[in-house]
Amino acid sequence: MRMPTAGLAQSIATERLDNRYTRLQTTFAPHPHGMPDQYPRPTVPSLVETAHLALLLSVFPCTVLWFPVFKSGTFGTLTLLDCVLLMLWCSSSVTLLSFRRQTLVVRRAVRVWVFALLAGSCSMLGSVAYGNTSNISVDLLHILKEFGFASILPLGVLLAPQRQARRLITVSLLASTSFNVLVQVAGLQHLLPIFAQFSDLTLVQKFRPTGAVSNPNDYAYISVLGFAFALASWLSLKRSTPLSRILLLMCLLICLYGVVTSGSRSAVLGAAVGGIYYLARGKDTLERRLGFTAVVALGLFLGWTQSTVFQQRMDSALTNRLDERNLEARIEAQVIALRTWFSSPLGVGTSNMPEATRPYAIDAEMVVAVSGSDNIYVDFLLGSGVEGLVFLLLCLFTCWKLASTQRGSARATVFQSAIIFVSSAGFATVAPASLFVAPFFFALVGFAALPERTLQPVCQH
Repeated sequence: MRMPTAGLAQSIATERLDNRYTRLQTTFAPHPHGMPDQYPRPTVPSLVETAHLALLLSVFPCTVLWFPVFKSGTFGTLTLLDCVLLMLWCSSSVTLLSFRRQTLVVRRAVRVWVFALLAGSCSMLGSVAYGNTSNISVDLLHILKEFGFASILPLGVLLAPQRQARRLITVSLLASTSFNVLVQVAGLQHLLPIFAQFSDLTLVQKFRPTGAVSNPNDYAYISVLGFAFALASWLSLKRSTPLSRILLLMCLLICLYGVVTSGSRSAVLGAAVGGIYYLARGKDTLERRLGFTAVVALGLFLGWTQSTVFQQRMDSALTNRLDERNLEARIEAQVIALRTWFSSPLGVGTSNMPEATRPYAIDAEMVVAVSGSDNIYVDFLLGSGVEGLVFLLLCLFTCWKLASTQRGSARATVFQSAIIFVSSAGFATVAPASLFVAPFFFALVGFAALPERTLQPVCQH
């Protein structure tokens, strides 16, 4: 007996759908090493996901638009950025607990968070070991504000809805880094709350620009991280409109302008180390490498010829080398800090550093006491002890592993170069343990772990 035509057509269509669904399941099967192509989505209400994404997008504007919420004579100033990051802690915790299963990248992001908190908490142990715990709570809050709060961002980025988060985070971060430079160019810094709060920042602009933040080095580091983010976005574009290319090119030039006008020698040196890694390990075509080198060379040339600050500081570094006064003072401070650490291996606590280093600075020429050596590794070693330095290195190493999740692509190489830049700059500054740099650094680490291209989820048949 022959099957009716309508029934035969329906049977064939059903069989084809079954075969297509089987192929989709094979295509989107988990990676053999536990790294799935599509991260499992948490079973949380859409309202929580929306609030989580909104908090993520608020981090970068709140970083460059410093705004005080509450002032305390004991604990300092609670800013809008602190409130946003604390709420992001809550939303990330709720979302993480609702995950059906945790992937390798999520576990690594959790480790970054834990290691950063442990590195800061070791300062309390240092204060106890030194014997002066009068400012122990202030020390903990200080390191949390500058390093610990922002360490939630890699996890927060990975837990966000990927299809919306990828483009929106890119726009928010690049808009904030561009604002950081353009507000300096437009001369509108006096309208910012941070300049109204700290009047001496206006005088600093005569020597070195700071953008929308309080430190010229932070101004440069944010620009370098923005440059890396824009370059990675450029390399990720497969099919794009001319407008997208033009906007990304403008962001690249704006960030490069911020680097050269800041006069930050540590930023130039760290960027050179990261750029060498990118050219050596990147798998780009020769045309892209030549284009990258030409853009950087053009920026340095314009900085040397058009920026007096950049020319003077680079000329001083090249001419005097190790005899440069600023460098001599930094080296002397670091030597004193190391001598102090040998007598207190468990650390002395951040607030006790001047008191602890004063006896070891008697023979020094330029340093009376060390409150900061402009070296994040030496500062953590003295303030938090050897255990604090170990946790800091573990945090940076886990950031590297997290950024290496999508290894093999030009985009991943750019993000790895940015981590090398920050790690190298740490020998001449406290980055990334900075109120303004840490949010951009940790967000870049989290974004580096996202898949190269967001895939469509498998539909239920």
